Amino acid sequence: MILSNKLLSILKSKTELTETEIENLTEKKGWEIVYSLKQKKEPKIEICFTGYNPSEKEQLTKIAIEKGFHIAKSITVNLNFLCCGSNAGEVKIQKAKEQNAILLSTDEFYNLVETGEVPL
Repeated sequence: MILSNKLLSILKSKTELTETEIENLTEKKGWEIVYSLKQKKEPKIEICFTGYNPSEKEQLTKIAIEKGFHIAKSITVNLNFLCCGSNAGEVKIQKAKEQNAILLSTDEFYNLVETGEVPL
């Protein structure tokens, strides 16, 4: 069966299907596979670090990435946590609060990655 170019491109780049498996798919079945891929993705927890010197921020970022967090460079609508160092700016903190992000101290961040407990 001949699949649409868009579907072929997605299947080749996002799945581990062989050429033969792809050739044997119907358009409908191909799109079912594509849509099932979207459902399997778990949303990543987004965190931003602010108020740290570069070496501290690098260390915290490394830990967060190892634990599966997505690192945001600024306050975004998907931000879950803002981890604040001693030089955190009030504007960034206020914007995070407006986005309903949870503010964390460094110790609270370490506790979060070790135990999974979110501070109140």
